[in-house]
Amino acid sequence: MKRFFLSVMAVLSAITAFGYQPEIKDIDIRVSLDTAGTAHITEVWDVVVASGTEWYLVRENLGDISILNLQVTDETNAQYLNEGRWDVDRSLERKAFKCGLHKTSEGYEICWGVGSYGPHVFTVSYDMTNAVKSLNDYDMLHMQFVSDQLSALPGHVRLTLEAPVPLNAENSRIWGFGYEGTTAWSEAGEVVAESTEHVYSNSSLILLLRFDKGIFSSASVQDRSFDEVLEKALEGSHFGDEKEDSFAETFLGFIMFLVFCWVFVVLPIKSFLQVIGVVKYKDRKRIQKIFGVKKLPKYFEWSRTLPFNGDIGNTYYVASHVNGADDGKFSIIPAIMLHLMYEGIIVMRKGSNGKKEFHFDDSASTQNLSKTELEFLDILKKASGDDNILQEREFKRWTESHPSPVNDWVKTMREEVRVNLRDSGYLLPGKDRAFELFEFSPEGQKEAMQALNFRQYLKDFTIINERYAPEVALWGKYLIVASLFGIADKVAKDMNKLAPTASVGVPEMHVADINDVVMFTNVFRSATRFAYTLANAPSGGSGGSSGGWGGHSSFGGGGGFSGGGHGGGSR
Repeated sequence: MKRFFLSVMAVLSAITAFGYQPEIKDIDIRVSLDTAGTAHITEVWDVVVASGTEWYLVRENLGDISILNLQVTDETNAQYLNEGRWDVDRSLERKAFKCGLHKTSEGYEICWGVGSYGPHVFTVSYDMTNAVKSLNDYDMLHMQFVSDQLSALPGHVRLTLEAPVPLNAENSRIWGFGYEGTTAWSEAGEVVAESTEHVYSNSSLILLLRFDKGIFSSASVQDRSFDEVLEKALEGSHFGDEKEDSFAETFLGFIMFLVFCWVFVVLPIKSFLQVIGVVKYKDRKRIQKIFGVKKLPKYFEWSRTLPFNGDIGNTYYVASHVNGADDGKFSIIPAIMLHLMYEGIIVMRKGSNGKKEFHFDDSASTQNLSKTELEFLDILKKASGDDNILQEREFKRWTESHPSPVNDWVKTMREEVRVNLRDSGYLLPGKDRAFELFEFSPEGQKEAMQALNFRQYLKDFTIINERYAPEVALWGKYLIVASLFGIADKVAKDMNKLAPTASVGVPEMHVADINDVVMFTNVFRSATRFAYTLANAPSGGSGGSSGGWGGHSSFGGGGGFSGGGHGGGSR
């Protein structure tokens, strides 16, 4: 009787199919990640079936991912029989109310019988193990959830993802590829990816998520960094909300550009690029206002006197403005960290994993630290977490998640530099208001030139090797100034040649180890610079996904994903 009923349904479906047009009205996907990195996926497909005998989803590029626990129901709440291995060469009747996996040369297809033609709402759920990958620095999920070249164009696609902990900009980053739409964190701590524009035949939905360590314990380990994953995924991507303009709008925009570009485009961009150090050129007017001459000599006289009486902030201003404009390198960061080590406040050691890390000595005196250094020390401690041990990746993650405190610290640093230069009489009265427009007094210009003379002395350090013995007590301070000029690695190497057993700082560090310290502290400099740039980046409206902060998705890009492919829908 059941076979007769299904046969009647098949005949009626074949007759009525001529009245239907194939359609995928909506795709709603929910993904729940557990601590082991398994993705528990439920997809609801609101469709109109007009041909074929089955519905299928393509799941390729699986690697160590397994598909388990497949279940399918339809709008009648009928529970489909999971046959395990799926036979595609069957009739509409024989596939009805059944589901299974079809193995292909590239992976698997999740299949179920459509039963009849017309409107259907299919709900398919399954698990994908090892969906979350454990990388060297972060964990990540990079998966195509909706493939391109479906049997019909989806009217709307939405994906909601939850993790074992609420997700937000503090512990994760989001990138969406393959569709025109958005990605965002919800107030409930979920990630939401949704199409907002027309879906094309080559549209898909690829989601790339970066997670801080500690959320997952995935057994799927990959020996690479997240930057390697992101670099490949961003190839061919474009994030933003730009739309094609009509000819009239384009022409009008061009005219407006010619009229206003200098004031509203060139100057702001020029200023911003100067701040982040992308644009490098010699501003003769600014050089003269700082050093008293329009053109600096190629070679300077030696000076063995610490510039500005050893003041790090004042020397940093000169070192970062040798070409007139701020070079944006934030060389003050390694200088501060070397000073903290010189004072014994932080100590670099090797952790159990063999990697370098900083330990804090809370009993060490901080009386020789400036306000700028004290506040940066506070940032270092916050980034170190509960164990009070600071690792390179911890600082990088913290600053990326907290660009505002870094930006506030930069403001504090610049204000302290301004006040110190002014109160020391190194700035002309009334010419100390804007950090980029300081004008030095004759005394300040003399001191600025003396700083460059000291830089030359450091560059030629090995030439004066017969004099190193009485100066070894000052080597720690020399290294701090050398880091401001970006030559600490060279100076450390020269010192090691002269006296490899010499030591500096409290507790004492061997000169032979200083180069490792310099390299390590430069990582912190780069992270600070990135966070500051992030905090001051020009607003892009609701864009910003290129940095993983949510906003618009990119139609292109997303390469290197798991779990997807081409095709799907009815067949």
